[in-house]
This record gives sequence, C-alpha cells and structure tokens, in this order.
Amino acid sequence: MRKTAFLAVAATLALVSTLAAKTYFKGVCDKDALSYKSGEEIVFSVSLMEDGKPKGGQKVKYVRRGDDGKTDSGEFVSDAGRPFVYKTSVDRPGYVHLKMEAVGDDGKPLKDADKFDGGACADFDKIAPSAPEPKDFDKYWRARKRALKKVPMKAELTPLPEKSKGGIDVYEIKIDSLGEPVRGYLSIPKNAAEKSLPARAVFQGYSVSDMHYWPMGDCIAIFVSPHSMDMGKDKAYYDELKKGKLAGFGFEKELASPKDSYFDGMILRDLRALEYLRSRPEWNGRELTVSGGSMGGFQAIAAAALDPKVTGCNSSITWMCDLGGKGAGRLGGWLPEYLPNRAYFDSANLGKRIKCPVEIDAGLGDYTCPPSGVTALYNNISSPKKIVFTQGRTHGYTPPDSPAKYSRSGGAQK
Repeated sequence: MRKTAFLAVAATLALVSTLAAKTYFKGVCDKDALSYKSGEEIVFSVSLMEDGKPKGGQKVKYVRRGDDGKTDSGEFVSDAGRPFVYKTSVDRPGYVHLKMEAVGDDGKPLKDADKFDGGACADFDKIAPSAPEPKDFDKYWRARKRALKKVPMKAELTPLPEKSKGGIDVYEIKIDSLGEPVRGYLSIPKNAAEKSLPARAVFQGYSVSDMHYWPMGDCIAIFVSPHSMDMGKDKAYYDELKKGKLAGFGFEKELASPKDSYFDGMILRDLRALEYLRSRPEWNGRELTVSGGSMGGFQAIAAAALDPKVTGCNSSITWMCDLGGKGAGRLGGWLPEYLPNRAYFDSANLGKRIKCPVEIDAGLGDYTCPPSGVTALYNNISSPKKIVFTQGRTHGYTPPDSPAKYSRSGGAQK
C-alpha cells in the first residue's frame, strides 16, 4: 500500500479498536517502557499468540533499531510455554524499536499474521527538538494572523437534509480565508439556544477525500477539510486532485519562504474555522476544543498554539514532530524533509506556544510519526498535559488483547 494512501486512513484506523487477528504478538517490558535511563538494560518479553493463547513451534524474525544508530537482527522459534526475551539498551536519550514477524519455512511473512512493533525509551524527559526553532517564529505567525484578520468573515452554509438526523442539523460550509476558503461540514443540534453549547473543531489526516464527519448532539462541531475543495463529490473528483493539484502536498523540495508551504494556508484555514465557531450565537463563550489524528493531530496542535481562546486540545498519533530528528541521528518517519522554512510548522515548535490542557495518544511502534518526535512535542509543552503511549501500536494498528499502556502527565496547572 502506498504511504500516502496508508496515511490517509491512518487517523481513522488508529482511533477505533482493532479486531483481533488469528495470529499476533503480545509484548511487554520488564518495567515502565518510558522509565529507562541511558545505558540501562531494557528487557522485552514477547509471545506469539493464536486465538488468544501462546503459540509454539513458529519461526519468528526480529530486527532491533534505535535512536543510537545501532541495529541487530535474528530469529527464533516461538515457545508456547514461555515468551521470547530480548535484552538491549540505548546509550543516549531516545527510543529503541523492536520489530518481529512470524515467517514460514520460506522465510516470508505469514499471511494474516500481525507484526510486533514494540518500543522503549531512555531518558524520556531529556528528549528535545533536534533543530533550533526560527528566531522570528512568533513574529511570523503574528503577521500571518494579522493578514487573516483583514479578510472579512463570510460564511456560506448549504443545508444537507439527507445528513441531518437525530435532532442535529448538518451543513456543508465554506468560509472566506486568506487565499483559498475553508471547506468542510458543520453540525448543530436543532433549536439550540443562544450561548448554550461548547464548540469543537475536528481536523483530518493526510488525505485527498471527502471530509469525515459525525454529527454531535452536545456541541457545535466543524469538520475542517485540510484542502479548499468541494465536499460530497464522487471518488473521481478527489482522485483527479490527488494526481494533480494536490499530489504530494506539503512535501515541497524547496521553500523560499514559509508562506510557500502548503501548511501555511492549511493552518490559516483552521484558525478561520475557529473564528467562525466563536461567532456562532449558540457558542457558550467558554469552551472551544480542537482534536484530530495524524495530520489532523498536527493541525490540532497548531490551532491550540496559535489561537489563545482554545480551551482544550486532543491530538492522536501526531504528525510533523521534530522534523530535524532524522538529520540528528534519530529514527526517521514518513515526514517532509527538514528545511529551515518548514520549521514554522513543526509540531514540537508549535507545542511550546500552547496554553490550554493537551492530551496526546501515541504508539511505541509508530514510525510514521516516530515516538522520539512526539516526545519532543510533549516535553516542549508547558501547559497541563498528558501523553499515553501504547505498546505495539503503529500508525494504523493497535494490538488486540489489552496492550500495555504507559503515561506521563505534567505542566503548569491552572
């Protein structure tokens, strides 16, 4: 599957329960996977499972990588009576990644068998962004927000009666912005009184498709497309954009200015969507939250960083974190290459500006959005914050059978 196609559905896949496959791995560390120190022994215990029970007699291959640049590989035969134990360490602040897959006699991965992508961290609190942020970071965004403010707020709502169910009105929405307009969907409970409802903005992952939405009965909700394009069209319409105007969006090879980044216009549209929510008479004037997964998680972080009226942020499998990480020797992910003018859109740099509470969900095996980068984001946030890492979770897969979770919380309390 192409990376772009994978990432397009990743946010949705990561936010729902994964059905148990017939064969999968269950792995744990000998202690909290985020609690190791540099040079300390890390012990993984991993069992191959079939229908919920340990499975023996199966050949398994493994590869160990790490932010220390070291690799190791091998194979073993699973034992139903005891897990396979793998010991390693990492000699600097960072992560180790242990990947396993069941293979047949021909050495090829078994069909319908899940892989294991486990991880552990050394010196969690010491992981920071790899590259310095631009000196004019705040000046740049102040100027962009001033330019946005000069564009009059003009919104067009098209009622969608076929989508309006359960006492909730749904509209296609178009809002003028700096450059191209905001596009997406809006849902509002019918007959909502003035100043009676919280507001929420939901952002979508890397894709060129109709905006996913689900009507919410307890708030005003706007579902913001990452692109300024028509909603509700057939697949051919989006496929044409994917092959043409929006092919490889955000992955520019050069950026003469931050304004040339696709993400500049995207974030400004996100900010305009929040401004619109605040203009709704039904908004209670107090609660304004943002959420999203993958690229949607990046947008949620950016929105919370750049709009001080946001009161809560939930970001899952967050993209665009620590873009300079690979160049500094950390394990890379599926990310745009670091460029100085792309650093204005680095989630870790944006996170430093957030004032509201933030919750982050992440995977220890997610190497679309590497855990070191997500940790750099978390450590750069000074507001109330919580992060939960799931053992074995990748960008689009969560292991069945209650995988281990490891959390941290902190930040200034309001």
